[in-house]
Amino acid sequence: MTVRRPRFSGHQTFSFRYGWLEKGYQHIRDGKQFSDPDALTHLGVGKNMVDSIKYWCDAFGLVDDRTVTPFAESLLDPQTGWDPCLEDDASLWLLHWRLCSQQHFMTAATLLFGEMHKPEFDRYEWLDVLMQRDSQSQGKATSVPTLERDMECCVKMYAPLKTAGKKRVLELSYACPFQELGLLSFLEGSSMLRFSIGPKSGLPPEIIGYAIWDYLRASERSGLRLSELMYADYAPGQIFMLDENSLVEAVMQLHQSRRWGSYFNLTASEGIETVHCALPNGEDLLRAYYSDTE
Repeated sequence: MTVRRPRFSGHQTFSFRYGWLEKGYQHIRDGKQFSDPDALTHLGVGKNMVDSIKYWCDAFGLVDDRTVTPFAESLLDPQTGWDPCLEDDASLWLLHWRLCSQQHFMTAATLLFGEMHKPEFDRYEWLDVLMQRDSQSQGKATSVPTLERDMECCVKMYAPLKTAGKKRVLELSYACPFQELGLLSFLEGSSMLRFSIGPKSGLPPEIIGYAIWDYLRASERSGLRLSELMYADYAPGQIFMLDENSLVEAVMQLHQSRRWGSYFNLTASEGIETVHCALPNGEDLLRAYYSDTE
């Protein structure tokens, strides 16, 4: 079982905003550090936001210690990057996958999308999951207020603001891009939250295929039951909140394509459907997707 370290703080209660990841990447790429005295000026934000940008760049796997990661270079390089300004919705889905599927630490977001198997829930149920998983980890227990702040940050990251009848005014610079994914919302007239389960706009089969490859690679397998890819903790169907038809459709689109047909397949034996992925390197899917959309 993967051991994820509790990491319920560090973002200073700020969800990441438009332009933050690109700024953080460029800051480190320029040979600077987030602890530099001129970081506030270079990034154009306050101290707490500098700390938050550092947190999110680390959480998305864009920065590793004092350098940018190969993934960050592939995605954000100003000249050769797949999507340097994160203008393609597919990039947001890719970042969502990387955030919630990473195996290094647990947060309110990773536990929400990785382990919450209820379509509708209240914050007490969510908090209970956090407290249980935190208690199973080594080290000092995380305080309830810290867990609640991380939950609130996650809600602001994914769910459009409740307006309670007031006109919604939200400047673009203060919004989180993940609200565009439409994964999480408030129940009408309630403080309860619900997932949007089903097909996802802007989520291409190549990103789903990459997630399948990534998930299978972590388990050192080349095939897995459809039910597990759908409903297991941290599986693609769970993290993307897909229904079975949407996952099957993505696999079949890949299988029927000339480029990927020999790598992806869906078979059935004795009523059990199995998804197969023989792709050597999942990033080939990403390179091809972004190359075709240029």
